[in-house]
Amino acid sequence: MSNLFRSSGLVIALMMLAITCFDSSSAQAAEVEKSNIVMSVGEMCGGCVKKINKRFEGVKGIAKVQCSIEKRSVTLVPQQDVRLSPKGVWEIMESIGKTPMKMVTPYGTFTSKPKK
Repeated sequence: MSNLFRSSGLVIALMMLAITCFDSSSAQAAEVEKSNIVMSVGEMCGGCVKKINKRFEGVKGIAKVQCSIEKRSVTLVPQQDVRLSPKGVWEIMESIGKTPMKMVTPYGTFTSKPKK
């Protein structure tokens, strides 16, 4: 009988450890997503994706650019501890003819060019 309690205790301890690890990784992922900039654009094709990736390539502070043709969206993932300028990002998109319809940032949601 005592072996049953020991193995049950071990299973419960392992489950609690797994839940704790899952919660902390979810919190870290949520923190990263809070700093992303997500933009909706009117049209998106393979050529647009290439143009967007090329334009943001080498821009200081940007770790990753994700484009979705299906969702007609662009997600910019900043480097750790970097906050991207919504106005600067908007202007870059304008310069390549892809003015955002909507931009969601840590500073708010914009449907027109941000002031900062």
